[in-house]
Amino acid sequence: MIKKRKGFILLILSLIFIFSFIYLLSWNNNYFNILSLLSNNVLVKPINLTSGSNPQSIDQEKEQTVDSEEVASKQIPKKFINHLCGTTFPKSTYFIKEYSIPYFCSQPVGIVVNTDQQNKEVNEQQKVNETIWIAATWTGHIILFDPEKGSFSEFIEIPNWKTEDVFGSMVWDMKFDKNGNLWFTDQLNNAIWRYFVYDKKFEMYKIPTRGAYPSSIAFDSQNRVWFSEIFGKQLGMLIPSKVENNTTKGIIEYDFKDKINQKFVTMGPLTITKNKNINNNSVTRDIDGPNSIIMDKKDQKLPSEIIWFSTMDYPEVGSVVRFDINTKEFKVFELPKNAGIPVGIVEDDQGRLWINDHATNLFFMLDTTTGKTKQFSTSLPSTRNSTTTLPYFNELRDEKLWFNEHEGNAIAYYDIKNSTLVEYHIPTRSKIWGNTSNPLKFTIDSNGSIWFTEWTENKLGLLESSKIGKIPITMNLSKNKMILDSSDSNKVDFVDILIFNNIDSKTDNKSKGIFETNLVNNKQVKMIVSSSLSKSGKLWNVTGNFSDNNFFMSEISSNDQKIGELEHNDQENQFKKIRLGLKPEEGLIPGNYTLTISARYDNSITLSKIIDLVVI
Repeated sequence: MIKKRKGFILLILSLIFIFSFIYLLSWNNNYFNILSLLSNNVLVKPINLTSGSNPQSIDQEKEQTVDSEEVASKQIPKKFINHLCGTTFPKSTYFIKEYSIPYFCSQPVGIVVNTDQQNKEVNEQQKVNETIWIAATWTGHIILFDPEKGSFSEFIEIPNWKTEDVFGSMVWDMKFDKNGNLWFTDQLNNAIWRYFVYDKKFEMYKIPTRGAYPSSIAFDSQNRVWFSEIFGKQLGMLIPSKVENNTTKGIIEYDFKDKINQKFVTMGPLTITKNKNINNNSVTRDIDGPNSIIMDKKDQKLPSEIIWFSTMDYPEVGSVVRFDINTKEFKVFELPKNAGIPVGIVEDDQGRLWINDHATNLFFMLDTTTGKTKQFSTSLPSTRNSTTTLPYFNELRDEKLWFNEHEGNAIAYYDIKNSTLVEYHIPTRSKIWGNTSNPLKFTIDSNGSIWFTEWTENKLGLLESSKIGKIPITMNLSKNKMILDSSDSNKVDFVDILIFNNIDSKTDNKSKGIFETNLVNNKQVKMIVSSSLSKSGKLWNVTGNFSDNNFFMSEISSNDQKIGELEHNDQENQFKKIRLGLKPEEGLIPGNYTLTISARYDNSITLSKIIDLVVI
């Protein structure tokens, strides 16, 4: 009887699987044929799929695509298809929009915005066209996306592209020079490429050190190309006028290993700051893309340019290195042992460096005049409890420090002035990768929109600038510092949190273009607390309790007054008041830390305030 019952259950499960597969197969037919994905000899033609598209037929899609020859898909073993090729349609939240890349299993990484300078020269008043350039690291293509049309417009094949096992050659950085030519790194060819955009010609320049693994590039004032070597552990410089295709000519490498007291295993990405001295005693700073231009008005001198990069030894030893391009001098800033793996580096308008720790939940600020650091934690990851968010690369724009969270599966910014962190969660969550889409690189266009690649999911993501400021809630705190006494475990410190509903119920939602009130009211908000006390961001030797861990937006009346001030009428239900209490435990180490208090709205956006936490 038991055997018959087991057999019957297995039969039912088999039928459910078969019918589900047939349904999915028929529904997916116009996206790409599932059977073709499992073939080793499949020919894949780019299909113009956009976010939210629901093509009625392949013929309709072909009519909209650019004229492109069919290309042979490289062989991916069946067992790795789900891991590296993406298996889902583009998804979206109110904030994030996704586009599936037409080449199957393209493994996109590097990304950059290109401005059509020709149109700008014709008419200064005319809107400048921009395209998003993406490196398809497995198929070996540069893929262009037209934001105006919302579709992929061109597919440029890179000659003699290498792959290894099931991975393409990682292209971590792409940048355009002042002549409009594209430069990018190439891991497996151990090279720096230049694509002459108007001549449609590629040249490859080989790095002298074998297995150097170039990761980032930057241009100095003479248009020379500087690059960092992850495993070569040298600073490289390429002179465009002296290089020759497929050779090492015109490339110089600077070895700095004897300048660093700490042993290091790898080298991180670099950025260039430019100092220009003119008459006057004041100091002005101008942010130009990823580079800071610093003008010290004392006397007229030639620009003094500085390269900043990181070195690291796993799991928690890192340094930041300063290299003066003119004097060829190195200076090392040794970081605290708990600084983890310093990766992205950018300078703010006060000359401070902001650095991401790609081994923890933390990012930090380094004051190069004093050598002191201050650490901050992102919110705890929405992906899985056992991981950290892993902040990766960063860029400063409009006084906001933007960065991607590799494991946190989010695009985030930290408003330095207002101590506010906002994280936009990416809708695609691959269970195989711990509910993340592997967002490895991002770029910012001239309108302030954020574009990013999803490496394992074969997607391009977009956070539109028009939606960045439309946050459904506002958070205010009763104080900006909490103090704990490590010797008194009975003493609790409290902070009051006021959460306001940003949706104006008196305004027509369609004309306002934000959220539908009925949808907002059904959304849940989860309260989270994290801290720089630990690498994981979790409270360490501290107990933290909210008076209310979760609530629905319907519990807060829509706010029709000015947002961002504490002077709201103290009426019932106009805001949600929550109290957070922190209690020290045995083993809490005195010191200066930070505390991140977060409200996560519907797993699509997290709003946080970061305050000081002092342990005495």
